[in-house]
Amino acid sequence: MPSHPPKPPAAAPFDAVLKAQAEGLGLIAWVGATMLDHAARTATELAAFTRDEARRDALTLGALATCRDPGRAAALRGAYLGDKLAACTDEAEKLARMTAEVCELTRMRMTGTRG
Repeated sequence: MPSHPPKPPAAAPFDAVLKAQAEGLGLIAWVGATMLDHAARTATELAAFTRDEARRDALTLGALATCRDPGRAAALRGAYLGDKLAACTDEAEKLARMTAEVCELTRMRMTGTRG
């Protein structure tokens, strides 16, 4: 009965390194694809937001241009600013949620945890 455990073949450490590299390269490819997808979805979301805000700006400018009552003009400006602030806040929250989801998914993938 031998007193020492059998020695692993010389290729075992090399195989372990190759396996770790393959896992790492796979993860790098996945992270790259995930970030590219996130950037594309973010760009699409921002383009839609910009389109909607440009439409709102044009409508408000048209209403101001045809307004003949100073009180009404002041109310239009106040409503516009309130709406703009609310829209920007909502958009920032939406983008933050999208980013948080990608970060959580990436964390789970990198740590091997299941959600």
